[in-house]
Amino acid sequence: MSLITLWLESLLTPCPRYLRRMGFLREQLAIEARCQRNRASWEPHLKRSRAAILAAADSCKEHGTALILGGGLINDVPLAELAGRFQQVVLADILHLPRNRRKAEAVAPNITCLDFDCTGAVEKLYQAGNALDDETALTLFRQASPILPAGLATGCDLIVSVNLASQLGYLPAKWLKKGRARDDTFSLHLRRAAALRHLEWLRDLPGIHLLIGDRALVVRGLDESEVEREVILGEGDLESPCDSWVWRFAPAPEWDRRHHLELEVGAYVLQEGLPGIAPSAPLNE
Repeated sequence: MSLITLWLESLLTPCPRYLRRMGFLREQLAIEARCQRNRASWEPHLKRSRAAILAAADSCKEHGTALILGGGLINDVPLAELAGRFQQVVLADILHLPRNRRKAEAVAPNITCLDFDCTGAVEKLYQAGNALDDETALTLFRQASPILPAGLATGCDLIVSVNLASQLGYLPAKWLKKGRARDDTFSLHLRRAAALRHLEWLRDLPGIHLLIGDRALVVRGLDESEVEREVILGEGDLESPCDSWVWRFAPAPEWDRRHHLELEVGAYVLQEGLPGIAPSAPLNE
């Protein structure tokens, strides 16, 4: 996809002003373009994500509604299979590109797209401004309470958080850094606060819960040596995953000529008797 095409799509895509100004639309377009450029390195991750979702779907006793959080980009979601298993499939994301909305809803009539902020904090943060002090911003994300439509809040049989948790605080942190000087660790603290609140919020929802997310970001040299590691969710936050794999998110020279960027991904099912989210994950950074 050319830069001109991306620019036109950005210009023509309906998007709330605050999401556009905070970079959410630009980020979705960039991720779509990166996926297309690096399809070979992404495909193993996408396949494992789709397989984990189908395994969780097969474990559901009822098949009324499946809610996919972070499902706006749809590459990692087995849409047709879910539509065949559930009466209703809802893809929830902070925004949906029109082409992805059309593609998803064309798969089956029981697939719908829902604009939904999984943090419950982004619009409030924008209204407060990016000069907000660090502790107030962290508290906003630690205490946020996303509110689903009534039917989804009580009637989902399967809820999937797909490649979302560690990213919830990324753009808010980036936007906040434009407003005032921040400590070098601020972004990590905000992303961790948002991720932990997401885990807590998921546990309070009904149904079977599947979390697919990365615990660590790893920078590797061309010789595969580990150069740097950043951990968002540690061993005390999550129990052992049901499945795990490495996602080469940005192979050289996508991000850097001399380094690859990888994500260590795990799939965690929260259900009685199965491995899942640690019951007492702390809400501090």
